[in-house]
Amino acid sequence: MNILIIGAGFSGSIFGRLAADAGHNVTIIDRRNHIGGNSYSYCDKESGIEVHKYGPHIFHTNSQEIWKYINRFSHFNNYINRVKAISNKSVYSLPINLGTINQFFGKTLTPLEAKEFIEAKRMPKEIVDNLEDHILASLGQELYEAFYKYYTIKQWGTHPKNIPVSTAKRLPIRFEYNDNYFNDQYQGIPTEGYEVIFKRMLDHKNIRVELESDFEEYRSLWREKYEHLIFCGSLDAYFQFTYGDLPYRTVKFEEIREKEIQGNAVINYTDDSVLFTRIHEHKWFTPEKAFEMSVGFREYASETSSREDPYYPIRNETNDIIYNKYKQLAANERNVTFIGRLAEYRYYNMDQVIAASISKFKKWVKQY
Repeated sequence: MNILIIGAGFSGSIFGRLAADAGHNVTIIDRRNHIGGNSYSYCDKESGIEVHKYGPHIFHTNSQEIWKYINRFSHFNNYINRVKAISNKSVYSLPINLGTINQFFGKTLTPLEAKEFIEAKRMPKEIVDNLEDHILASLGQELYEAFYKYYTIKQWGTHPKNIPVSTAKRLPIRFEYNDNYFNDQYQGIPTEGYEVIFKRMLDHKNIRVELESDFEEYRSLWREKYEHLIFCGSLDAYFQFTYGDLPYRTVKFEEIREKEIQGNAVINYTDDSVLFTRIHEHKWFTPEKAFEMSVGFREYASETSSREDPYYPIRNETNDIIYNKYKQLAANERNVTFIGRLAEYRYYNMDQVIAASISKFKKWVKQY
């Protein structure tokens, strides 16, 4: 088949490579001037540091299959994400762990003592269906105020009561001195950068890539040349915003260049003393390398739509009604497959994107 893929991020690139390996002819277009989507990284010319252009992308997974697959295209270092948080002028470790609890309350509690201590502070509710109630029921008012409330407001632009409990459960709570941000078995950063992964993935005789090219250029004509469309763009954009815009959060970055910046890859600012949510210093993602200068970014979150730099879908009851209308339209489209975080209006980790693309490809093969 001749296949057209919209989007050269992980969703489109994985599907494209699988299709090319199976003998199909694949054209991938992307409106940006680079491959890799939001996972794209580049080598900063002044410092030599690999910079993640759209914010930190730490690859992590529990799937040996996914880990083996991504390692076909690059070697990964053994970077472990150990996030710090600044709250009320003090520095703590995230996610909340025994060290965080002891430092915050000025204690030297054992794991069992810490569980009993926090138990007395918990504020349980019969029905827990939002971020605030989940954290209050798990940790109590003080830790909620210090680490969750204001960070959530900055990140999502709304009160934690309006954030689904699923978001809160993404961050673990530990009663041990484990400050590894992720629980996954496999974790690391590609030593040659993410762009190299995509270059190798798309280096195939059956794949052609066109950058700075938009779907609108193909909308009315693609069926004449191609037999199937893989759409990784925004679902509302595909249907020309028939039911209105799907809301997203986006992030803006303010560059910092210094000899040294903060001494850690990621530090979250969890109180309301500053407007930015975090600072990421990119040289620490490759601690096996040495650099004379450093590059970092302050990250600011704000509201947007799919029309301009969408990052995180805002899933709530109101927005899901809109999305489900588009989803119904998508189900009736002929010879079109929708994959990825924008087309499916959901948050994906990189390993989840790969798994979803592989799964969609397997289902697609059975249809044809």
